Amino acid sequence: MSSVHSYWILPNRNQRDDVLACDGGRIVPLRQILEPRLRPEGFSHGVPTELLERCGPAQSAQVVFAQRFPRWQGNRQLFVVTTPAGVDSSGRVVHLGVLFILEPHEHPSFDIPYADLPGEDQPHAQVLLRRLSSPKRGDSWAQSVRELGELARRYGPATNVALQRSAIHFHSLYEVAPGGLTRKLTARKRSLLLLLVFAVIGIGLAERACRHSPRPLVLNGAPTCRFS
Repeated sequence: MSSVHSYWILPNRNQRDDVLACDGGRIVPLRQILEPRLRPEGFSHGVPTELLERCGPAQSAQVVFAQRFPRWQGNRQLFVVTTPAGVDSSGRVVHLGVLFILEPHEHPSFDIPYADLPGEDQPHAQVLLRRLSSPKRGDSWAQSVRELGELARRYGPATNVALQRSAIHFHSLYEVAPGGLTRKLTARKRSLLLLLVFAVIGIGLAERACRHSPRPLVLNGAPTCRFS
């Protein structure tokens, strides 16, 4: 069993004023574990609406959203993972999450108990832990969370998937595409891709000019285009 400090953030199925959390035994208001004034800017205890909108009803149940805030309260780190956990009586999507408070040498561990959660939340917790502990091939949402957990601290606040409507800037690893998640290109890969595109265009223009050249030039026994 992991010694990492982890807490379940429970779905607010009754639309209480307080979001509840479970520390493995007690169920208490989340504010007793993480005071609102200590929460970093941009912190979310649920999946952002924009991700659910972009994925649509058919894919939203698969969404797993994660945030990482290094250098929180000194050298500690906040890491939070959330996923949809059904709907409340009004049809509003509710969310189940796990909050980690990590020391500098620690990483998120998904070997955590869930037997003390309310019965209706336990199946969602079990599925989430199974996905994150041993991601199946093709589960890019779960894989993106694991990659975020290993991300170097120098990147600062980060999310597993890019947000377009966030109030602050997050470094992100993936972005939502029509077919699911795709890994974002790094600046270097983007530059190399642009160079490749320009090279292909340049070769195409050169071949076109060669075909229209009226006087081929012979070099070393081979015809070569003469450009004016």
